[in-house]
Amino acid sequence: MPSAPSPSAPDFWSFSLDFYGRPGVAETCLALQDSHGLDVNLVLYCCWRGDILSEAQIQAAIDLTAPWRADIVQPLRALRRRLKPGFPPFPDAGVQGLRKRIADTELEAERLQQQALDALARQGGPVPLPSRSAAMANLRLLAALCDAEDSASQLDQLASHLD
Repeated sequence: MPSAPSPSAPDFWSFSLDFYGRPGVAETCLALQDSHGLDVNLVLYCCWRGDILSEAQIQAAIDLTAPWRADIVQPLRALRRRLKPGFPPFPDAGVQGLRKRIADTELEAERLQQQALDALARQGGPVPLPSRSAAMANLRLLAALCDAEDSASQLDQLASHLD
């Protein structure tokens, strides 16, 4: 009798929405982004992958997403952040409406980046369910590749949310 297939991870976007919504995860991800320059989508990718990735696999994910992040996501984020309340001399309601539309576009750009990462991951077959031990190993390697080794305590804290 054939064995039942092992369960595989949900799609990357669904995982990210659930995981990012857990208490403390969003704050940790944003701190890793703002203080250490780590791409939140790559951080989440390392948490989502239930297998321990090689340097080549993480580098492939970085290489796949770097142009999109640099040319699309980061400029949208910078523009959104500049449009804070009280941006003179324009009416605040109009500026905040524009800011909201840019935020929605930024989120859509991140969803598209995650779709590309999901497809990359599934080229090798099903993605195993997320695990804390795999996340910790993957996050440490990502930090090393991105010269962010000083983020280790925050990365460990993030992986602990997988329990």
